[in-house]
Amino acid sequence: MFSFGGGNAASYLKLTEALDPDFRCVTFEMPGKGSRIKEPLLRNLHQIAEEHYRQMQGQLEGPFAFYGHSMGCYVAHLLMRRLRDEGKPLPYGAVLTSKVAPAHHFDKKRSILTDAEFTEKLRELHGMPEAILNNPELLRIFLPMVRNDFYAIDTFRHRLAEPYAVPLSVLCGTEEQVPDVQLTDWQLESSIPIEFQRRPGHHFWIFEDMDWLLNHLKTRLSYGN
Repeated sequence: MFSFGGGNAASYLKLTEALDPDFRCVTFEMPGKGSRIKEPLLRNLHQIAEEHYRQMQGQLEGPFAFYGHSMGCYVAHLLMRRLRDEGKPLPYGAVLTSKVAPAHHFDKKRSILTDAEFTEKLRELHGMPEAILNNPELLRIFLPMVRNDFYAIDTFRHRLAEPYAVPLSVLCGTEEQVPDVQLTDWQLESSIPIEFQRRPGHHFWIFEDMDWLLNHLKTRLSYGN
């Protein structure tokens, strides 16, 4: 499970605790976050994917699937390409939520906003508690971490490559200002027909519609389906 920008290994705790016990959920702690808070942050999305890949070693002994939200979708995408290129087993499925297809990615320059502008952008995404957004001391701790991830996303450059043979389920909130074509073009990355759905809500609809998402993960990512 690959976290969104500003997230860490605990970001999906509610999901993992509620997910069917048949699943063994694996999350990842990146440098500069959580238990690794004293390490330098990674500012490049390829470096972030490489760190995930390093931590994944030994985790791919049996059937596995991917889930990513927002930035985590691109991490999953880069890892699927890496596994494909190295001739290693691919995930039998991937659920990707709330991120445009890589072919439509462009630099939104969010990481260079002033602190006030950046804070307002986070408020619009509904991804950070108001208790943090309204607390200057907490913001001084969290803003650099989140801004760093936004920089990694903004500066990511997509490169054309052969599609990977992984069925993708692409989901997005109805209130996200993203045209359908920018989501359905995830099909460019997979040689298998993708599934696309909209769910009610904003960018972090996954935590407001968690029961539905849990059922979707169980349905789409149960091995052998």
